[in-house]
Amino acid sequence: MNHYSTQQPMLFQCDHQLAHSMKKHREHAHSAMKNAMNCKVRVHTMDEEAIEGIVINVDAKNVYILVEQGNRGFFPGYPPFAPYGPNPNVVLPLALFNLLAVSLLW
Repeated sequence: MNHYSTQQPMLFQCDHQLAHSMKKHREHAHSAMKNAMNCKVRVHTMDEEAIEGIVINVDAKNVYILVEQGNRGFFPGYPPFAPYGPNPNVVLPLALFNLLAVSLLW
């Protein structure tokens, strides 16, 4: 059964092999991040970002990293003049398929 509507023009459809490869990548990243629970890591994303923090949770689609003060310049909703103080620690959700590399920091 096809779940895609044939009444509207298709704007984008991911290649089947690419979708399979992305699912495998997500599963591999999930396993690796589960093994890094409560560890300090440096994550490199496909968007060429490097983020340091502590892995506090992993679900089927995301890893949640506690980003420490000073490791990121902007937090949505928390500008430097926020009433909660400058750059509080925040939990940053990252999509598992967006991860390129993860390093443990000691």
